[in-house]
Amino acid sequence: MYRERGNKMHPQPLTEDLANHFKKVNDFRSHIYQLQHAWDSLALMAQLSGTGSEMEETRSAFNTISNDVLRHLSQETLHKTAAQLSSKAFEIINLLVRNLFERTADIGFFATDDDVRDYLEKQAADIVEDADQDRLAFRFQEYQKKYTVYDNIVLFDEEGQLLHQLDDTQTTLFHYHPIVALARQSTEPYVERFYETEIGGKLHKSLVYAHAVRSKDGQRTLGVLCLCFKFVNELDTIFHNLISHNDWTIGVLLDEERHVIASSDPYQIPLGVSLCVDTDTDWFITRFSGREYLCVTKQSEGYQGYLGPGWLGQAMIPIEHAFNQTIHDMVNTINADILRKVMRSPLIFSESLLNIPKQAANIQSKLNQSVWNGNIRQSNDVNTQQKNFSKSLLSEISHTGHKTQQIIENMVSELYQTVVSVMLENSSFYAQLAVEIMDRNLYERANDVRWWALTHVFRDLLAKTSLQAEDKSTMTEVLRYINSLYTVYDNLIVFDRKGEVMAVSNHQYNHLLGTQLADEWVGRTRSCASTQDYVVSPFEPTPLYNDKHTYIYAAPIRHLDGSSIIGGIAIVFDSTPQFQAMLRDVIPRDKTDTPVNGSFTLFVNEQMNVISSTHKDFAMGELFELMPAISKLKEGEQLFDIAIYQNTYYAVGARAAYGYREFKSEQDSYRNKVVALIFTPLGKVDEINQRIHAEAQVIHNKFNPNLFAQSGQDCQEYATFYVGDSWMGIEARFVREAIDEDQLRTLPESAPFIAGMHAYRGEVIPVIDLARMLGHPHYFTDYRQIIVIEDKAASLRFGLFVSALGEIPYLAPTQIQPMTTFFRGASHNPGIAIANIAQNSMLTLTTAQSLWDKVLSVRSQAAEQVYA
Repeated sequence: MYRERGNKMHPQPLTEDLANHFKKVNDFRSHIYQLQHAWDSLALMAQLSGTGSEMEETRSAFNTISNDVLRHLSQETLHKTAAQLSSKAFEIINLLVRNLFERTADIGFFATDDDVRDYLEKQAADIVEDADQDRLAFRFQEYQKKYTVYDNIVLFDEEGQLLHQLDDTQTTLFHYHPIVALARQSTEPYVERFYETEIGGKLHKSLVYAHAVRSKDGQRTLGVLCLCFKFVNELDTIFHNLISHNDWTIGVLLDEERHVIASSDPYQIPLGVSLCVDTDTDWFITRFSGREYLCVTKQSEGYQGYLGPGWLGQAMIPIEHAFNQTIHDMVNTINADILRKVMRSPLIFSESLLNIPKQAANIQSKLNQSVWNGNIRQSNDVNTQQKNFSKSLLSEISHTGHKTQQIIENMVSELYQTVVSVMLENSSFYAQLAVEIMDRNLYERANDVRWWALTHVFRDLLAKTSLQAEDKSTMTEVLRYINSLYTVYDNLIVFDRKGEVMAVSNHQYNHLLGTQLADEWVGRTRSCASTQDYVVSPFEPTPLYNDKHTYIYAAPIRHLDGSSIIGGIAIVFDSTPQFQAMLRDVIPRDKTDTPVNGSFTLFVNEQMNVISSTHKDFAMGELFELMPAISKLKEGEQLFDIAIYQNTYYAVGARAAYGYREFKSEQDSYRNKVVALIFTPLGKVDEINQRIHAEAQVIHNKFNPNLFAQSGQDCQEYATFYVGDSWMGIEARFVREAIDEDQLRTLPESAPFIAGMHAYRGEVIPVIDLARMLGHPHYFTDYRQIIVIEDKAASLRFGLFVSALGEIPYLAPTQIQPMTTFFRGASHNPGIAIANIAQNSMLTLTTAQSLWDKVLSVRSQAAEQVYA
């Protein structure tokens, strides 16, 4: 149902060594083996006692089904673990690559910063003063405060000599560094290299982004700027959110040479070691340090054309712990009735899998017939001791069949629940991925607005008492340049201290120039106390976004001396395409990388309004009422359930956003709980209900061993059977055997209850469909049987269609009450009686003669109606 993200996968064969670790599967296999031993013993005793019960076909059929279910269960057990590893490996590499994509934009923009250029110009002219040094240090500090993903910012002159760095403890970059030469010579937008730097005497992994700083006319290289990404810190964050403390999974990041450069558990998988990888299969087994691991490796899918440094994400788990997880903690939270229905869905299960319980029931019905016939034959045995032994043996055979059938049904149930739990887990995983993608994206927006509020041009010009057209044009050019690099914004706006719009980046909003912004977030912007503060509008329609819903991030622009707020900058997030892109990235896909038909995803805010959706019925801004339980989710909490929408069952994973770094954390005053929901279809409600209704009409295996009574001197044996839901019985001496319907031939123009004629022991006998004759609505069955009735004294021999066979108990006269005792004086067939076997178990007894009289009576009534 779900795609293996990142590359086309090829399934691997399931080896016996691997299957030995499937505890639940092996428990079932052990039960099956025990029953096979029981079958062996019963077969031997049946042969010695001459019960006449043939079991070899039954044993073989049960064995075939059992092996088939065990094979499917093994495959799904493996798939469940492999899918979990695949999701984690996918998240490791793709979350990192998305983050690094933002870094490639940062270095390109920061390298054009006027303060950095001015400093390098003065450095070249040898006129740098202490104030210039302080201004650059302040600039670097402010940048790192906003973009906390960097632990160092380093500036070199055109010769590659270090001029300034934010963190003086990093000594490796103190002198000429090879990345400087690469950046000076490169025509690419950035240079990206992975290095070890030394901090406090210890080696520290760092991903460095470099870009040449050029003069405004682009003709001269002034120096090289480097941003040092917090590589270790970022991977620790990814691992922490991905792998819980009780999870045996190990997450690793591998470089181009397949060396480990990050590990969630360096004690098991140390840094620097080389690991085997296989990106062409959906899983593989590798051995490391004397231990076997089940592994999945993922390449980056890339993001907006950026593929990252060529690294790989890998998730691995020790074989001995790979299959210990239980599915019941997940499915136990689901409504039992809904879960039962979903497990009959043809959308997620093949017809062969759905038919396994029916096949097992049919096998048991065949066994019941064999046992039933054996009991009938034993009823005429004069050797009472031999008869009792044989009947006990037959009962045990039936018991063993029931046990086998029950284990098969339990295995099938485990199989079904495993498949459903995988779909629930996948929905839950993609919901987590969705909120991580969203929060990481919006984290950058909060950084951008605060950084651009420190732009020297804005602070200088807004400090004037009045702005000339040239001043506004200058600000407009800067905004357009920024917006050209950061395309996630629909518009950037600079306004003065009164809220009047001075410049916009998008010319489609030129009509805003000179207008007064009166939104409440404008007032909050003026109340920001420091350069770290920012404000965000509610998610609502705004004329700043063509009256559509969006978030607007704003920060105050301060005077160059920092004494007062002289205006502000607002960035209008292009929410419609950006949120859609995020949701499309997490929509469930099949193995051909095609979105699963009918699946959809949403973002919903704390007010239960839709922020974005891939389903046309959930419009932006509308109230989301389908799953009210998500309103109770706290930050970071998840929910998975099965929901019904538009006649379809859906596996739903929901996750409440929990922020990223300081964004929406305790250090941040901004709070905005957003829940991501992933809906994956599980099947049509009406189709499943129709299937369940049809299956309910089929009656199987009505044997109830608890109804046996001990034989006594006056007891009589009764052969019981079911017609629809009615339990009926007839003295065993009037029953010859139960046979199959394979030789039944229908009769033209006969009454509906005359099923046809059947060849039996050289004769042809009529077969009566008693359920139709009695007007019973439930007469459907996959495996119909005919019991042959014979009353030699009355010269009667005919067959009865029955829905299922019952037990052959002994009944004492005191247990039987004729119908005439209930309705004295009324005309009732004297052959009908009631036997109260046990609580809620009432047996209707009849005779061969009374049954045939009923046939004649109904036939006569039908003929009268025809002639009338």
